[in-house]
Amino acid sequence: MSAGAILRGLFAAIFFHEAAHFATAKAFGMQVTEFFAGFGPRLWSFRRGETEYGVKLFLPLGGYVKITGMSPVEEIDPSQEHRTYRGSPFWQKSIVVLAGVGANFVLAFFIFYGVFTVVGIPENESRVGEVIQEFDDGTPTPASMTELQADDLITSVNGASTQYWGDLLTELRDKAGVSLQLEVERDGASFTTTLTPVEREGRGQVGIAIPDPVTRRSGPIAAISETADIYFNAIEASVNAVGLLLWPPNLIDLFGDAVEGTDPGTNRPVTVVGLVGESANIFDATGWAGILSLIAGLNIIVALFNVLPLFPLDGGHFAVAAYEKLRGKPVDVEKLVPLAVGVIMFFMSIFLLGLWFDIFGPGLDFG
Repeated sequence: MSAGAILRGLFAAIFFHEAAHFATAKAFGMQVTEFFAGFGPRLWSFRRGETEYGVKLFLPLGGYVKITGMSPVEEIDPSQEHRTYRGSPFWQKSIVVLAGVGANFVLAFFIFYGVFTVVGIPENESRVGEVIQEFDDGTPTPASMTELQADDLITSVNGASTQYWGDLLTELRDKAGVSLQLEVERDGASFTTTLTPVEREGRGQVGIAIPDPVTRRSGPIAAISETADIYFNAIEASVNAVGLLLWPPNLIDLFGDAVEGTDPGTNRPVTVVGLVGESANIFDATGWAGILSLIAGLNIIVALFNVLPLFPLDGGHFAVAAYEKLRGKPVDVEKLVPLAVGVIMFFMSIFLLGLWFDIFGPGLDFG
């Protein structure tokens, strides 16, 4: 189920990206002759007006909208030149080529918003899941010698607020041998208890088991700021990841790792094969919140790659249009064909590299 959700999410990212190109081109009166999901042999299609809609065999590889006048070798009836992409004003060209990127960014935001408001975020409160009576060697745990019981909520440790389990671990793990005062709530009443963590396995332990997670949903207004925080953090992380991936020394190292069969770590390309393979683990760890957040992240990645100023990516088309605007005359796009082929081959090699690691390399780590 989770694997299917990732595949459908990727399809949605592609569909909304291409639909944005389609809708803006149509709105400006440009002629759109094809709107397809996938590449390769045609599986199914129908025609409505001047546009053919359909699905092609290699669906996961993307999709495309064919707008008259974007191909450098396309011959066009002079009477239709006014309806072409190349014959349109710069501002219209810009909107059309960047609409797909914008659609992915907008879709990512609303997916994150839906996670906060509808699905909910699984969180572990700073609550006692269970009081463990003894360590493995039979010695009593610090928690067993206090009043703590299962389901008690620990609200602070030595005055430091502990709302979530992570907060509690932060206050306990480095405090071996230190007497700590815990503020605790039970059935609406508060009390104080004292315990001293003992050092075991290199950190302070008290003998409290993690509680079952609870689902927290935010209201429609509060969720806006929460969504904005995670959204911009995701964009920043994605920009850093894409930049690191495309940095030539890192790419050379990745190809070397593939040849030598060594583990490249987390800084490697990941294809849909790898994501689908790990979908069950992601779902077990974070539920639908994790799956949907991953889909939102895919939209951001799709947008970032497409905005790169490399022809024939969307950002490359915008760069060409901007260059033409500044020079005041059209670019000979045929001269860009070798560049376009090189860009396609470059990204195909990265895709194949990621596929190699997904199939033959170590598993992914989303922890």
